[in-house]
Amino acid sequence: MMKTAILTLALIAIPGPALADAPGPVDPVRDSQAIVAEADAIVRSYHELGWFSGSVLLAKEGQPIYTVSVGLADREAEVPNGLETRYNLGSIMKNFTAVLVLQQVERGAIGMDDSLHSFDLGFAADVATKVTVRHLLHHESGFPDAFPSAYRENPLAFRTIDEKLALLRDGPLLFEPGTDRRYSNYGYLVLGAILEKVTGESFSDLLRTNIFDPLQLQDSVYPYRASAPNQSLRYTFNYDKEQILVGVTEHHSPDGGIESTVADVLTFYRALFYGDELLSHANPVVAEYFPIDGRYWSSFGGGAGVSSAVELDLADDYQVIVLANTDGLVAEEISGRIYSYIQTGTYEPILLPPVVYAWEQYVEMGSDAFTSGFPTSYESAGYDRFIGRTLNELGMSLVNDEKWLDAFNIFGTLVELFPDAPQAYDSLAYAHLRSGDAAQARNTFSMALRLQPTFSSDYSSDNYGCSDNLQAVAAPSTGGVN
Repeated sequence: MMKTAILTLALIAIPGPALADAPGPVDPVRDSQAIVAEADAIVRSYHELGWFSGSVLLAKEGQPIYTVSVGLADREAEVPNGLETRYNLGSIMKNFTAVLVLQQVERGAIGMDDSLHSFDLGFAADVATKVTVRHLLHHESGFPDAFPSAYRENPLAFRTIDEKLALLRDGPLLFEPGTDRRYSNYGYLVLGAILEKVTGESFSDLLRTNIFDPLQLQDSVYPYRASAPNQSLRYTFNYDKEQILVGVTEHHSPDGGIESTVADVLTFYRALFYGDELLSHANPVVAEYFPIDGRYWSSFGGGAGVSSAVELDLADDYQVIVLANTDGLVAEEISGRIYSYIQTGTYEPILLPPVVYAWEQYVEMGSDAFTSGFPTSYESAGYDRFIGRTLNELGMSLVNDEKWLDAFNIFGTLVELFPDAPQAYDSLAYAHLRSGDAAQARNTFSMALRLQPTFSSDYSSDNYGCSDNLQAVAAPSTGGVN
């Protein structure tokens, strides 16, 4: 029965109601009854697709007006999700880390313009004297976002902040600090190290004594404990529309990792934006980071088996919180449509994840027609996410499932669509390596090096054994696929 419902919904995009169709002079921004009804329709649609498993809380002026939990916290044991279920918050945790930093700024222990040199964390002088706390908070440090291939090969080998800090400590900056903005998970890891150095306390103790305990967040946990009551397991929603257990794939750190409930998340943001329990609203440094007097704030998180979203309508005092133990940014898809309906009375069509659509089209078209036909089909179906990223994620999923021929075909399409992107050849090389053909992996990656001799693999710490001094005529790269 569920499969039939999923197929039906997958074939028909579900539009939000047009404002013009509403009877009479209805103002959707203030009609809570209509908002609740439409929020429920959105949540149910994503659940019927087989995609969403989690909890949703919609509040007005801090008071819940709609709550729902769907799906299973533990599929094998058939334990349902509930409002007491804990979910991983992913990068929403960065807001908690920012609060801890700003608390130390208010106390005079940290200055916004203090450089890394002040904290003696082992960074080279040319980096340590340039990067400031303000740069780190605002993603303007020049540090990369993702961890290098050594981390990707075995994330669980890196347990502590210090172990993760060493990964990029000796690497170059992407740009001069303060001249650009690039989202950086690593930057928030550095902030966690600064907090521990300044206070002499562990990051977990700082969270507990400065946020969890004062706000009585009794259902929030850091770090992850499998034995914690009401802890959800994590499931990836794969290209074949199945929820597959992935478990914990990396150790938590200041860039992401709190396990919490929708109610605790609401309590945190109410205290942050509507009270002085955590930070003083009179302090201009606080408003520099959190728009206390603004109209809107959002924060999102995602990863394997993790999706979380918070959208705050500060002008009309609505709070939308969605936590999921499935992935594909499904929480963000739901919260965005609820928020859009609050603001406009409309929202974007509900679609399956791009990777699922790509796989459906690959199966339907066949490998030969897919390369030429998929780009047009993808755009016509309403997907605006970068097609290269979609194909790369699909290919990696097929590699993990050891569907070698299909993976080679998908990465082959990636190479044909982006022949000047070294990342495309890197992905294809990785597929060959995983299939057991190291020689073909080296040959394929050498094509990436011919395009960009200084290119480093995202998946192999030794560039598949290729020489770093490959003599080749460099061709300019026209874009990546990650």
